[in-house]
Amino acid sequence: MPELWTENPSLVAVYDVECAGRHDHDFYLRLAENVGARSVVDIGCGTGVFASDLAKRGVRVIGIDPAAAMLDTAEKREGSHTVRWIHGHTDALPSGATDLAVMMGHVAQYFVDDDEWLRSLEHVHRILSEGGHLTFETRNPSLDWAQRWTRKNTIATHPHPDGGEFTSWVEVVSVAGPPESYAMTHEGHKLLPDGRHLVTKETLRFRNEYEIATSLDLAGFDVEASWSDWDGSATHPDSPELIVLARRR
Repeated sequence: MPELWTENPSLVAVYDVECAGRHDHDFYLRLAENVGARSVVDIGCGTGVFASDLAKRGVRVIGIDPAAAMLDTAEKREGSHTVRWIHGHTDALPSGATDLAVMMGHVAQYFVDDDEWLRSLEHVHRILSEGGHLTFETRNPSLDWAQRWTRKNTIATHPHPDGGEFTSWVEVVSVAGPPESYAMTHEGHKLLPDGRHLVTKETLRFRNEYEIATSLDLAGFDVEASWSDWDGSATHPDSPELIVLARRR
């Protein structure tokens, strides 16, 4: 079985290098301010960049993630000492714990099973205060991600935090489902400076806009706004992202 990459310290060590862009972080920081959030739960907080940034702004933050290796890095980050870090899932959180729940980094796509996704939304509904908000993004299934995620299109070389360079790329293994709604399995490759070639496999769920809205409604949310990209543009058929802000009923 391929190793779950979020629990591999060698892969966690290079995660922030590969995901160095700030577009999504800055978008959600502005959104938290716009909805007046005094408390935020960062679901699938990863290495804690966003949670720590929020905490530096005086927001009460809980960062929760099922991967211990990710949290080990998060807890060492500057500004992390005021964040409450939890190893686990949203069912570990008390009811009414927060004003805003954020799932960034395409966390929503890791809920491959539709029943599991709905249960997760119901847990988020429970942990939100009355009128609280949930926001997340998912990749638009209308785009041909299988053609985009090839070795040729994704291969890149980066500086390794411990010296030298590493090379990474992605290759799609399989797609299950119709073009408008499917699960895609891909392999992530890392060539590390010490010569190791690490290969991990994961499956992501690509839901369309109707499915997202329907699942939110079933879980007790109303969609307040949606965007196509981190510049705040309106959604359209070729939107790269489906970014959603929903309010708890």
